[in-house]
This record gives sequence, structure tokens and C-alpha cells, in this order.
Amino acid sequence: MTPHRRLPISARHQFALAFDLAFRRDPIQSLWVPLLLHAPWLTMRAVLPAPDEPGGMTAQNLGLQSAALLGDFLVTLLVAGMLRFRARSVFNSANGARPASAILCYGQALTRLPWLFVTEVARNVAIFAAGLFLVLPGVWVGFRLSLATEAAVLREGNMVDAFQRSFELTQARLERWLEMIAMSVVIALSVLFALAALFFAMPHTSWSTWVTVGLFLAPLVMTVIQYAWTFFFLRLDELDIEAADEPYEEVEGGGGGGGGFPRLKVVHGGRQDPPNRH
Repeated sequence: MTPHRRLPISARHQFALAFDLAFRRDPIQSLWVPLLLHAPWLTMRAVLPAPDEPGGMTAQNLGLQSAALLGDFLVTLLVAGMLRFRARSVFNSANGARPASAILCYGQALTRLPWLFVTEVARNVAIFAAGLFLVLPGVWVGFRLSLATEAAVLREGNMVDAFQRSFELTQARLERWLEMIAMSVVIALSVLFALAALFFAMPHTSWSTWVTVGLFLAPLVMTVIQYAWTFFFLRLDELDIEAADEPYEEVEGGGGGGGGFPRLKVVHGGRQDPPNRH
């Protein structure tokens, strides 16, 4: 028998599924409703003077800016949870299947919101702390915790459970993670380059105008990226469960008379299977 190996996974396929769900199957609940939820907070941030502008350092303005940032952050977490439940509802479904009810997905997201908040804060603090020492430790921590958000939303448990599951699923997946990161960055930079091109093409407009446009485009871009990472997580989780259910592998040995090679224990996703017993 051949030893078990980790099955391949296509990052491009995950983004194809994300674009299909966001733009073809469910554009209203995936793109426009989340944008409307973000709109009040984004509008506040756009109309309020920045701290370095005249009147920006007043107590009232700083309080309103803080409220806008906090409100937008909470909406971001709620939408992030909803999108992940919505993606899971169509994972491995027939082509064109409708997602679960948006109300149901928002309700499920609310139940996981506290742990999602704690996990996101702890994950970003861990990445920042590791990056203070050297770049590579920060990258490594970001890689191993890259699926903690999905685990915190879609699996029962606390922050530690989410971190542990992310560590298990990212084992030996550095190449696919880098591919997912590269495709996410390309999508985000494409929008930024388009805004910069429009700014230079229309010199009579101010850069702040295009910054405001970018703020309103960001939720749409993040929907696609979050859908892709959710499908990535679900596929890795599926492969890990399938691998854990496989029969144990043995090494065929020669020598005869009981002098064969010892049986090997196969490791799956960071967990060790018990030896085969007769």
C-alpha cells in the first residue's frame, strides 16, 4: 500500500465558488444588504473631519469617530459570521442551489459573535506580537491562525478550540495558504489601482472622494474574499474528516517468519491514530 498523503486543494476553485455565490446566486444578501448595514457608519466616517483636519481634535468629533469605528467593526463581525454560515449552507450543494435564509444565518452569527470577537482580537494581537520580533515569526503565526475566524464561527467551542483547529488544518498547507493570500491581495489591489486610475483620469476630483468610494467598495470586495476563505476552510475540514475515517495503512515488509517491518501509525491533521489491534 502507498502511504497516506494530504489530498490537493485548489485555491482558484474556492474563489470561483465565492464569485458564483456572491454575484450569481445571491447578490442581494451577499453584497447589497451588507453594504446597507455598513453605510451609516461609513457615511459618518466620510463626513466627519479627520483628526488632522480643522475641528478634528474636538471631544465631540473624536467621540463620533470612535462610535463610527466601533459600530462599523461590530457590523463587520456580524456580516462576517452571516457570510460564513451562508457559504456553508451551499457547500457541496447542487449547482444553483439557494443558500439558507439570511435571517437564519444572521441569527446563527449572533450566537457566535462573542467568541468571534475574542478570537479576532486575540489572533491579531498574536500576529502583531510575533511580528515585533521578526517578520517570519509574524508570518508563521498568521499562517497557522489564518482559519481561526472560520473555526470560531462554524464550529462549537471557544477561542482555544478555534486556534487548535486552525493549527490542525493548516499543517502542510503553506503553498495553498500562500496562493489564497496572493489571490486575496490581487483582488484588493485591483480595486485600489482602479480607484487610482480614476483619480488621475479625472484630475478635478479630490483624492478624498475616491477614498470614500473605496470605503463603500471594501465591503463588496471583502464578501468575495471571506466567501473564498470559508470554502477553503470547509474543504480542508472535509478532507481532514475523510482522512480520519480512512482505514489504517500498513507497510508491507519481507523477511518472512514474522520478521517483517513493524506496523506504522498514520498521522492525520496533527492527531495520531491508535495502532491496529487484532
